[in-house]
Amino acid sequence: MVTNSEVLKRIYYGGVIGTIFHKRVSSIHGSKRIFVTLMPHYWQTAIFIWDISFSSVLFALLDPEFLREMMEKWMQMDIHQHFGSEYLTGEGIGPWYSANDYAMLKIAHDYLRYSGDFAWLEKDIGDKKVIEHLMYYATYWQELDVNNHGLADYGGANNLLECVQTYTHEVASLNAANVFNLRFIAKLIEKREPNKAKQLGETARELVKRVKRLYISGKGYWGCKQPDGSLREVRHCYDFLTISNTIPNELSRQQKEEMIKFFKEELQTPTWMHALSQRDGDATTSIRPDHQWTGAYTAWPAMTVEGLCRIGKHKLALQWLEGLARTAKQGPFGQAHMVEPAMASEGGGARKAPSDFPYISDWACVSNGSYVDMIIESLFGVNATLFDGVTATPRFDTLDPDAKLKNLHYQGSNYSIDQTGIKRGSQE
Repeated sequence: MVTNSEVLKRIYYGGVIGTIFHKRVSSIHGSKRIFVTLMPHYWQTAIFIWDISFSSVLFALLDPEFLREMMEKWMQMDIHQHFGSEYLTGEGIGPWYSANDYAMLKIAHDYLRYSGDFAWLEKDIGDKKVIEHLMYYATYWQELDVNNHGLADYGGANNLLECVQTYTHEVASLNAANVFNLRFIAKLIEKREPNKAKQLGETARELVKRVKRLYISGKGYWGCKQPDGSLREVRHCYDFLTISNTIPNELSRQQKEEMIKFFKEELQTPTWMHALSQRDGDATTSIRPDHQWTGAYTAWPAMTVEGLCRIGKHKLALQWLEGLARTAKQGPFGQAHMVEPAMASEGGGARKAPSDFPYISDWACVSNGSYVDMIIESLFGVNATLFDGVTATPRFDTLDPDAKLKNLHYQGSNYSIDQTGIKRGSQE
Protein backbone atom coordinates (compact mmCIF):
# COMPACT_ATOMS: atom_id res chain seq x y z
CA MET A 1 0.00 0.00 0.00
CA VAL A 2 1.21 3.49 -0.89
CA THR A 3 -0.41 6.37 0.97
CA ASN A 4 0.27 9.73 2.57
CA SER A 5 -2.33 9.04 5.25
CA GLU A 6 -0.81 8.36 8.66
CA VAL A 7 -4.13 6.83 9.69
CA LEU A 8 -4.04 4.24 6.90
CA LYS A 9 -0.35 3.51 7.40
CA ARG A 10 -0.69 2.91 11.11
CA ILE A 11 -3.70 0.63 10.80
CA TYR A 12 -2.60 -1.30 7.69
CA TYR A 13 1.05 -1.89 8.55
CA GLY A 14 0.23 -2.35 12.22
CA GLY A 15 -2.15 -5.11 11.16
CA VAL A 16 0.54 -6.82 9.09
CA ILE A 17 3.20 -6.58 11.79
CA GLY A 18 0.75 -7.65 14.48
CA THR A 19 0.02 -10.81 12.51
CA ILE A 20 3.64 -11.64 11.67
CA PHE A 21 4.47 -11.31 15.38
CA HIS A 22 2.66 -14.65 15.83
CA LYS A 23 4.74 -16.54 13.25
CA ARG A 24 6.56 -19.64 14.42
CA VAL A 25 8.73 -22.18 12.59
CA SER A 26 8.47 -25.69 13.96
CA SER A 27 10.66 -28.68 13.10
CA ILE A 28 7.70 -30.85 14.06
CA HIS A 29 5.93 -29.41 11.02
CA GLY A 30 8.91 -29.80 8.71
CA SER A 31 10.20 -26.30 9.51
CA LYS A 32 7.10 -24.79 7.96
CA ARG A 33 5.58 -21.54 9.14
CA ILE A 34 2.61 -21.52 11.45
CA PHE A 35 0.86 -18.67 13.23
CA VAL A 36 -0.25 -19.04 16.83
CA THR A 37 -3.21 -17.07 18.14
CA LEU A 38 -2.07 -15.24 21.27
CA MET A 39 1.18 -13.92 22.70
CA PRO A 40 2.95 -13.83 25.07
CA HIS A 41 1.00 -14.91 28.17
CA TYR A 42 -1.78 -17.33 27.22
CA TRP A 43 -2.24 -20.29 24.88
CA GLN A 44 1.18 -19.65 23.32
CA THR A 45 1.06 -22.82 21.20
CA ALA A 46 -2.65 -22.80 20.34
CA ILE A 47 -4.14 -22.05 16.93
CA PHE A 48 -7.82 -21.09 17.21
CA ILE A 49 -9.90 -21.64 14.06
CA TRP A 50 -12.13 -18.65 14.80
CA ASP A 51 -9.28 -16.17 15.27
CA ILE A 52 -7.46 -17.28 12.12
CA SER A 53 -10.64 -16.66 10.12
CA PHE A 54 -10.59 -12.94 10.94
CA SER A 55 -7.28 -12.57 9.08
CA SER A 56 -7.99 -15.05 6.30
CA VAL A 57 -7.72 -12.55 3.42
CA LEU A 58 -4.24 -11.53 4.59
CA PHE A 59 -3.19 -15.17 4.91
CA ALA A 60 -4.70 -16.04 1.51
CA LEU A 61 -2.54 -13.33 -0.04
CA LEU A 62 0.72 -13.73 1.88
CA ASP A 63 0.80 -17.35 3.07
CA PRO A 64 -1.85 -19.45 1.33
CA GLU A 65 0.12 -22.63 2.03
CA PHE A 66 -0.29 -22.10 5.77
CA LEU A 67 -4.01 -21.49 5.35
CA ARG A 68 -4.51 -24.61 3.22
CA GLU A 69 -2.46 -26.87 5.50
CA MET A 70 -4.29 -25.70 8.61
CA MET A 71 -7.65 -26.35 6.99
CA GLU A 72 -6.52 -29.85 6.06
CA LYS A 73 -5.34 -30.50 9.62
CA TRP A 74 -8.63 -29.28 11.06
CA MET A 75 -10.56 -31.43 8.58
CA GLN A 76 -8.86 -34.45 10.13
CA MET A 77 -10.04 -33.63 13.65
CA ASP A 78 -13.52 -33.09 15.05
CA ILE A 79 -14.05 -29.34 14.93
CA HIS A 80 -17.26 -29.84 16.91
CA GLN A 81 -15.21 -31.01 19.90
CA HIS A 82 -12.34 -28.51 19.86
CA PHE A 83 -11.73 -24.80 19.27
CA GLY A 84 -8.51 -25.47 17.36
CA SER A 85 -5.21 -27.29 17.50
CA GLU A 86 -1.90 -27.22 19.33
CA TYR A 87 1.03 -26.65 17.01
CA LEU A 88 3.65 -28.68 18.90
CA THR A 89 1.60 -31.89 18.91
CA GLY A 90 -0.89 -31.19 16.14
CA GLU A 91 -3.69 -32.42 18.40
CA GLY A 92 -7.09 -30.80 18.80
CA ILE A 93 -7.48 -28.78 22.00
CA GLY A 94 -10.11 -27.00 24.03
CA PRO A 95 -13.91 -27.15 23.90
CA TRP A 96 -16.08 -26.64 20.83
CA TYR A 97 -16.51 -23.07 19.65
CA SER A 98 -19.86 -22.54 17.99
CA ALA A 99 -18.32 -20.35 15.28
CA ASN A 100 -16.13 -23.16 13.91
CA ASP A 101 -18.27 -24.13 10.90
CA TYR A 102 -18.55 -20.53 9.77
CA ALA A 103 -14.87 -19.93 10.46
CA MET A 104 -13.81 -22.93 8.36
CA LEU A 105 -15.99 -21.84 5.46
CA LYS A 106 -14.89 -18.21 5.64
CA ILE A 107 -11.26 -19.37 5.51
CA ALA A 108 -12.01 -21.71 2.59
CA HIS A 109 -13.93 -18.98 0.77
CA ASP A 110 -11.08 -16.49 1.06
CA TYR A 111 -8.44 -19.08 0.15
CA LEU A 112 -10.30 -20.26 -2.95
CA ARG A 113 -11.34 -16.90 -4.33
CA TYR A 114 -7.85 -15.39 -4.10
CA SER A 115 -5.80 -18.48 -5.02
CA GLY A 116 -8.09 -20.01 -7.64
CA ASP A 117 -6.96 -23.42 -6.37
CA PHE A 118 -10.19 -25.21 -7.19
CA ALA A 119 -8.38 -28.50 -7.85
CA TRP A 120 -7.89 -28.62 -4.07
CA LEU A 121 -11.59 -29.35 -3.69
CA GLU A 122 -10.99 -32.86 -5.07
CA LYS A 123 -8.14 -33.69 -2.68
CA ASP A 124 -8.77 -36.58 -0.30
CA ILE A 125 -8.49 -35.58 3.36
CA GLY A 126 -9.19 -38.59 5.53
CA ASP A 127 -12.22 -40.42 4.19
CA LYS A 128 -13.68 -37.41 2.35
CA LYS A 129 -12.76 -35.00 -0.37
CA VAL A 130 -12.30 -31.37 0.59
CA ILE A 131 -15.58 -30.38 -1.04
CA GLU A 132 -17.38 -33.01 1.04
CA HIS A 133 -15.88 -31.61 4.24
CA LEU A 134 -17.02 -28.13 3.25
CA MET A 135 -20.51 -29.40 2.47
CA TYR A 136 -20.63 -31.03 5.89
CA TYR A 137 -19.71 -27.77 7.63
CA ALA A 138 -22.30 -25.84 5.63
CA THR A 139 -25.14 -28.18 6.59
CA TYR A 140 -24.09 -29.13 10.13
CA TRP A 141 -26.41 -26.47 11.53
CA GLN A 142 -29.34 -28.74 10.69
CA GLU A 143 -28.08 -31.25 13.26
CA LEU A 144 -28.22 -28.44 15.82
CA ASP A 145 -31.89 -27.68 15.14
CA VAL A 146 -32.76 -29.61 18.29
CA ASN A 147 -35.73 -27.40 19.18
CA ASN A 148 -37.41 -27.78 15.77
CA HIS A 149 -37.41 -24.01 15.26
CA GLY A 150 -35.53 -24.22 11.96
CA LEU A 151 -32.50 -22.59 13.62
CA ALA A 152 -29.27 -23.99 15.03
CA ASP A 153 -29.04 -24.06 18.82
CA TYR A 154 -25.43 -23.21 19.68
CA GLY A 155 -25.69 -24.06 23.35
CA GLY A 156 -24.63 -22.09 26.37
CA ALA A 157 -22.30 -19.20 27.03
CA ASN A 158 -19.13 -21.32 27.13
CA ASN A 159 -19.64 -22.32 23.49
CA LEU A 160 -20.26 -18.73 22.43
CA LEU A 161 -18.98 -15.53 24.07
CA GLU A 162 -18.19 -17.10 27.47
CA CYS A 163 -18.61 -13.93 29.53
CA VAL A 164 -22.05 -12.89 28.23
CA GLN A 165 -24.46 -15.17 30.04
CA THR A 166 -27.54 -14.16 28.04
CA TYR A 167 -26.01 -14.78 24.60
CA THR A 168 -27.11 -18.40 24.23
CA HIS A 169 -28.89 -20.96 22.07
CA GLU A 170 -30.38 -19.79 18.74
CA VAL A 171 -28.26 -16.68 18.19
CA ALA A 172 -28.86 -14.46 15.18
CA SER A 173 -25.19 -14.06 14.22
CA LEU A 174 -24.24 -17.67 13.52
CA ASN A 175 -27.61 -18.52 12.02
CA ALA A 176 -27.08 -15.64 9.58
CA ALA A 177 -23.61 -17.06 8.96
CA ASN A 178 -25.26 -20.35 8.01
CA VAL A 179 -27.01 -18.50 5.19
CA PHE A 180 -23.60 -17.35 3.94
CA ASN A 181 -22.25 -20.91 4.28
CA LEU A 182 -25.07 -22.42 2.23
CA ARG A 183 -24.75 -19.82 -0.52
CA PHE A 184 -20.97 -20.24 -0.70
CA ILE A 185 -21.22 -24.01 -1.22
CA ALA A 186 -24.08 -23.57 -3.68
CA LYS A 187 -21.86 -21.28 -5.75
CA LEU A 188 -18.99 -23.77 -5.61
CA ILE A 189 -21.05 -26.66 -6.95
CA GLU A 190 -23.60 -24.94 -9.21
CA LYS A 191 -21.98 -26.21 -12.43
CA ARG A 192 -21.15 -29.72 -11.28
CA GLU A 193 -24.29 -30.33 -9.19
CA PRO A 194 -26.90 -27.79 -10.29
CA ASN A 195 -29.81 -29.53 -8.58
CA LYS A 196 -27.99 -29.73 -5.26
CA ALA A 197 -26.91 -26.10 -5.60
CA LYS A 198 -30.50 -25.06 -6.21
CA GLN A 199 -31.61 -27.00 -3.14
CA LEU A 200 -28.98 -25.28 -0.98
CA GLY A 201 -30.08 -21.90 -2.32
CA GLU A 202 -33.69 -22.62 -1.43
CA THR A 203 -32.67 -23.74 2.05
CA ALA A 204 -30.75 -20.47 2.50
CA ARG A 205 -33.78 -18.43 1.41
CA GLU A 206 -35.99 -20.13 3.98
CA LEU A 207 -33.37 -19.87 6.70
CA VAL A 208 -32.87 -16.14 6.23
CA LYS A 209 -36.59 -15.59 6.80
CA ARG A 210 -36.32 -17.28 10.19
CA VAL A 211 -33.17 -15.32 11.06
CA LYS A 212 -34.89 -12.02 10.31
CA ARG A 213 -37.61 -12.88 12.83
CA LEU A 214 -34.95 -12.58 15.54
CA TYR A 215 -34.63 -8.85 14.88
CA ILE A 216 -35.96 -6.57 17.62
CA SER A 217 -37.97 -4.12 15.53
CA GLY A 218 -37.32 -0.46 16.21
CA LYS A 219 -34.28 -1.10 18.41
CA GLY A 220 -31.46 -2.00 16.02
CA TYR A 221 -30.31 -5.16 17.75
CA TRP A 222 -31.24 -8.85 17.77
CA GLY A 223 -32.57 -11.53 20.05
CA CYS A 224 -31.51 -15.05 20.97
CA LYS A 225 -34.31 -17.57 20.64
CA GLN A 226 -34.50 -19.94 23.59
CA PRO A 227 -35.49 -23.62 23.58
CA ASP A 228 -38.96 -22.72 24.90
CA GLY A 229 -39.52 -20.36 21.96
CA SER A 230 -39.06 -17.12 23.89
CA LEU A 231 -36.84 -14.37 22.51
CA ARG A 232 -34.15 -12.86 24.73
CA GLU A 233 -32.92 -9.41 23.69
CA VAL A 234 -29.13 -8.99 23.69
CA ARG A 235 -27.37 -5.77 22.68
CA HIS A 236 -24.13 -7.27 21.33
CA CYS A 237 -21.79 -6.18 18.56
CA TYR A 238 -21.29 -9.75 17.30
CA ASP A 239 -24.81 -9.80 15.90
CA PHE A 240 -24.27 -6.38 14.32
CA LEU A 241 -20.97 -7.18 12.62
CA THR A 242 -21.75 -10.76 11.58
CA ILE A 243 -25.16 -10.00 10.13
CA SER A 244 -24.00 -6.87 8.30
CA ASN A 245 -21.16 -8.89 6.75
CA THR A 246 -23.05 -12.09 5.86
CA ILE A 247 -26.57 -11.00 4.84
CA PRO A 248 -26.39 -7.22 4.26
CA ASN A 249 -28.67 -7.35 1.23
CA GLU A 250 -31.39 -9.07 3.25
CA LEU A 251 -31.73 -6.11 5.59
CA SER A 252 -34.38 -3.48 4.90
CA ARG A 253 -33.47 0.18 4.76
CA GLN A 254 -35.27 0.73 8.06
CA GLN A 255 -33.39 -2.12 9.74
CA LYS A 256 -30.06 -0.72 8.54
CA GLU A 257 -30.87 2.73 9.88
CA GLU A 258 -31.98 1.31 13.23
CA MET A 259 -28.82 -0.81 13.47
CA ILE A 260 -26.66 2.22 12.72
CA LYS A 261 -28.45 4.22 15.41
CA PHE A 262 -27.84 1.41 17.90
CA PHE A 263 -24.17 1.23 16.93
CA LYS A 264 -23.59 4.96 17.27
CA GLU A 265 -25.48 5.35 20.54
CA GLU A 266 -24.53 2.15 22.39
CA LEU A 267 -21.44 0.51 20.87
CA GLN A 268 -19.17 3.09 19.25
CA THR A 269 -16.59 5.08 21.19
CA PRO A 270 -14.21 7.64 19.66
CA THR A 271 -11.25 5.23 19.62
CA TRP A 272 -12.73 1.72 20.03
CA MET A 273 -16.09 0.15 20.91
CA HIS A 274 -18.17 -1.66 23.50
CA ALA A 275 -18.68 -5.32 22.58
CA LEU A 276 -21.82 -5.29 24.73
CA SER A 277 -23.91 -2.20 25.30
CA GLN A 278 -23.74 -0.67 28.76
CA ARG A 279 -27.53 -0.70 28.67
CA ASP A 280 -27.70 -4.49 28.37
CA GLY A 281 -28.88 -6.27 31.49
CA ASP A 282 -25.90 -8.64 31.42
CA ALA A 283 -23.40 -5.77 31.64
CA THR A 284 -23.34 -6.13 35.43
CA THR A 285 -22.06 -9.73 35.38
CA SER A 286 -18.49 -9.35 34.09
CA ILE A 287 -15.79 -6.80 33.26
CA ARG A 288 -13.91 -9.04 30.82
CA PRO A 289 -13.16 -6.66 27.96
CA ASP A 290 -13.15 -8.86 24.85
CA HIS A 291 -16.91 -9.46 24.74
CA GLN A 292 -18.38 -7.37 27.55
CA TRP A 293 -19.21 -3.65 27.97
CA THR A 294 -15.71 -2.69 29.14
CA GLY A 295 -14.14 -2.99 25.69
CA ALA A 296 -13.95 -5.22 22.66
CA TYR A 297 -11.92 -8.03 21.12
CA THR A 298 -9.18 -7.32 18.57
CA ALA A 299 -11.18 -7.88 15.41
CA TRP A 300 -14.55 -6.43 16.39
CA PRO A 301 -13.82 -2.84 15.25
CA ALA A 302 -12.30 -4.04 11.96
CA MET A 303 -15.23 -6.35 11.25
CA THR A 304 -17.64 -3.57 12.22
CA VAL A 305 -16.00 -1.21 9.71
CA GLU A 306 -16.48 -3.88 7.03
CA GLY A 307 -20.11 -4.27 8.03
CA LEU A 308 -20.69 -0.52 7.98
CA CYS A 309 -19.31 -0.34 4.45
CA ARG A 310 -21.48 -3.26 3.31
CA ILE A 311 -24.63 -1.49 4.46
CA GLY A 312 -23.62 1.78 2.84
CA LYS A 313 -22.12 3.75 5.73
CA HIS A 314 -18.64 4.41 4.32
CA LYS A 315 -18.42 7.96 5.67
CA LEU A 316 -19.16 6.86 9.24
CA ALA A 317 -16.60 4.06 8.94
CA LEU A 318 -13.87 6.33 7.58
CA GLN A 319 -14.40 8.92 10.29
CA TRP A 320 -14.05 6.23 12.94
CA LEU A 321 -10.69 5.05 11.55
CA GLU A 322 -8.93 8.15 12.84
CA GLY A 323 -9.73 7.14 16.41
CA LEU A 324 -8.82 3.49 15.80
CA ALA A 325 -5.43 4.65 14.49
CA ARG A 326 -4.76 6.36 17.83
CA THR A 327 -5.41 3.06 19.57
CA ALA A 328 -2.90 1.39 17.22
CA LYS A 329 -0.03 3.45 18.70
CA GLN A 330 0.47 0.88 21.47
CA GLY A 331 2.04 -1.69 19.17
CA PRO A 332 0.02 -4.62 17.79
CA PHE A 333 -3.65 -4.52 18.73
CA GLY A 334 -4.19 -6.48 21.94
CA GLN A 335 -6.58 -9.36 22.44
CA ALA A 336 -8.87 -6.64 23.76
CA HIS A 337 -8.76 -2.92 24.39
CA MET A 338 -10.70 -1.15 27.12
CA VAL A 339 -12.91 1.88 26.72
CA GLU A 340 -13.49 4.82 29.00
CA PRO A 341 -14.89 4.95 31.65
CA ALA A 342 -13.81 1.35 32.34
CA MET A 343 -10.14 2.35 32.02
CA ALA A 344 -8.33 5.59 31.20
CA SER A 345 -7.02 6.04 27.67
CA GLU A 346 -3.38 5.54 26.66
CA GLY A 347 -1.72 7.99 24.27
CA GLY A 348 -5.09 9.17 23.04
CA GLY A 349 -6.32 5.65 22.26
CA ALA A 350 -8.18 2.81 23.98
CA ARG A 351 -5.78 1.14 26.38
CA LYS A 352 -4.73 -2.48 25.92
CA ALA A 353 -6.50 -4.66 28.44
CA PRO A 354 -4.30 -6.11 31.20
CA SER A 355 -3.34 -9.77 31.13
CA ASP A 356 -4.05 -10.41 34.79
CA PHE A 357 -7.38 -11.52 36.26
CA PRO A 358 -10.20 -10.57 35.77
CA TYR A 359 -9.28 -9.07 32.39
CA ILE A 360 -7.19 -12.05 31.14
CA SER A 361 -6.43 -10.47 27.76
CA ASP A 362 -3.14 -11.06 26.02
CA TRP A 363 -0.80 -8.39 24.67
CA ALA A 364 -1.35 -9.33 21.01
CA CYS A 365 -3.65 -11.48 18.89
CA VAL A 366 -3.22 -12.94 15.40
CA SER A 367 -6.48 -11.33 14.29
CA ASN A 368 -4.56 -8.05 13.87
CA GLY A 369 -4.77 -9.09 10.23
CA SER A 370 -8.47 -8.24 10.22
CA TYR A 371 -7.44 -4.58 9.81
CA VAL A 372 -5.54 -5.44 6.63
CA ASP A 373 -8.52 -7.41 5.33
CA MET A 374 -10.75 -4.43 6.09
CA ILE A 375 -8.59 -1.90 4.25
CA ILE A 376 -8.23 -4.14 1.18
CA GLU A 377 -11.87 -5.09 0.82
CA SER A 378 -13.75 -2.17 2.35
CA LEU A 379 -11.58 0.89 1.63
CA PHE A 380 -9.94 -0.22 -1.60
CA GLY A 381 -13.25 -1.92 -2.34
CA VAL A 382 -11.75 -5.14 -3.70
CA ASN A 383 -14.38 -7.69 -4.69
CA ALA A 384 -12.51 -10.93 -5.36
CA THR A 385 -15.07 -13.42 -6.63
CA LEU A 386 -14.79 -17.17 -6.95
CA PHE A 387 -15.44 -17.40 -10.68
CA ASP A 388 -16.28 -13.94 -12.03
CA GLY A 389 -13.02 -12.05 -11.74
CA VAL A 390 -11.94 -9.23 -9.48
CA THR A 391 -13.16 -5.63 -9.36
CA ALA A 392 -12.45 -2.68 -7.09
CA THR A 393 -14.32 0.46 -6.10
CA PRO A 394 -12.01 2.48 -3.82
CA ARG A 395 -13.66 4.74 -1.28
CA PHE A 396 -11.28 6.89 0.76
CA ASP A 397 -13.00 10.28 0.70
CA THR A 398 -10.76 12.71 2.60
CA LEU A 399 -8.34 10.14 4.10
CA ASP A 400 -6.22 9.90 0.95
CA PRO A 401 -7.82 9.95 -2.52
CA ASP A 402 -4.41 9.10 -4.02
CA ALA A 403 -3.83 5.90 -2.02
CA LYS A 404 -2.67 2.91 -4.07
CA LEU A 405 -2.56 -0.83 -3.48
CA LYS A 406 0.10 -2.58 -5.54
CA ASN A 407 0.62 -6.23 -6.48
CA LEU A 408 -2.61 -7.68 -5.13
CA HIS A 409 -2.44 -11.35 -6.10
CA TYR A 410 -5.64 -12.83 -7.51
CA GLN A 411 -5.82 -16.26 -9.15
CA GLY A 412 -2.38 -16.21 -10.78
CA SER A 413 -2.05 -12.52 -11.65
CA ASN A 414 -1.10 -9.33 -9.83
CA TYR A 415 -3.31 -6.25 -9.82
CA SER A 416 -2.93 -2.64 -8.73
CA ILE A 417 -5.71 -0.43 -7.43
CA ASP A 418 -6.10 3.34 -7.19
CA GLN A 419 -8.99 5.79 -7.30
CA THR A 420 -9.57 5.02 -11.00
CA GLY A 421 -10.16 1.34 -10.31
CA ILE A 422 -8.19 -1.86 -10.79
CA LYS A 423 -5.52 -2.70 -13.37
CA ARG A 424 -3.85 -5.98 -14.14
CA GLY A 425 -0.07 -6.08 -13.96
CA SER A 426 2.73 -5.86 -11.42
CA GLN A 427 4.19 -2.61 -10.14
CA GLU A 428 7.38 -1.89 -8.25
